[in-house]
Amino acid sequence: MKVFKELIRENEAGRPCALASIVTTNGSIPASDKAKMLVCADRTIVGTVGGGLAEGKIIEAAIKAMEDGKSEMISFNLHDNPLMDSGMVCGGSLDIFVEPFLPAVTLYMFGGGHVGLVTAELAHRVGYKVVVIDDRAEFANEKRFPFAERTLAGSWQERMEELEPNASSIIFIATRGHICDKDVLAWAVKTPASYIGMIGSKRKIRTINSKLLEAGISAEQLSRVRAPVGLDIGADNPEEIAVSVVAQMIAHVRGAEGLVGQPRTIGDLYLTANSGTEDGEELAHASA
Repeated sequence: MKVFKELIRENEAGRPCALASIVTTNGSIPASDKAKMLVCADRTIVGTVGGGLAEGKIIEAAIKAMEDGKSEMISFNLHDNPLMDSGMVCGGSLDIFVEPFLPAVTLYMFGGGHVGLVTAELAHRVGYKVVVIDDRAEFANEKRFPFAERTLAGSWQERMEELEPNASSIIFIATRGHICDKDVLAWAVKTPASYIGMIGSKRKIRTINSKLLEAGISAEQLSRVRAPVGLDIGADNPEEIAVSVVAQMIAHVRGAEGLVGQPRTIGDLYLTANSGTEDGEELAHASA
């Protein structure tokens, strides 16, 4: 079926989508009782579950399912509300199951040193696939990274040519030197990866950016790079850096803001509550 072919295509491209399927019917409905509709992240659809306002509600439910990762069963009684059907005034009822299909997140870890090791391990623990790349075999092998999907050692350029990041991919650059970082970053900004992060001091980052601009990489491409990488939690050692970086990755994948503007203490929460803001309302409900 065209619906499933498109679902596979979206998944392979690293884009989320949701499948709406009619699962039960009663009486006359404006679609086949086995009808399916795929809703893509850009709201384009393949197939139909009957049209009308009901289908519009299903599209909204599908977008929500992609955002929160939760399936939902939605019931419609066309007899009670004939505007919900496609205009044929069928008068039946139906249940539609909306199921999100979220692409697997793959972390391409460039650099298998101390930071790379603990970052890759933590990313694996939160459910990401991990691919480790290093130009030194002793830092990219199955013994050092037994949890990795792949470990690639050798020339950066040759290894990068073997990779195919998609829209759900994460690239983290923590190689052993400025030149390696620069070469990998020049490749990374040309990929569809949705998250690109590079470790380093502000001075190092400015230097690499200047060299890449001189080499023809655009400022727009470089604006995609998170550098300095990670949430600002004062991380100091490799383990703390890994926590800050993976936390930022999670925030990116979940569409969250990380620590930006978030209350840090219970006192902050009560100050927010007393200000009468929406956050205060949430606190009031939580304490009820």
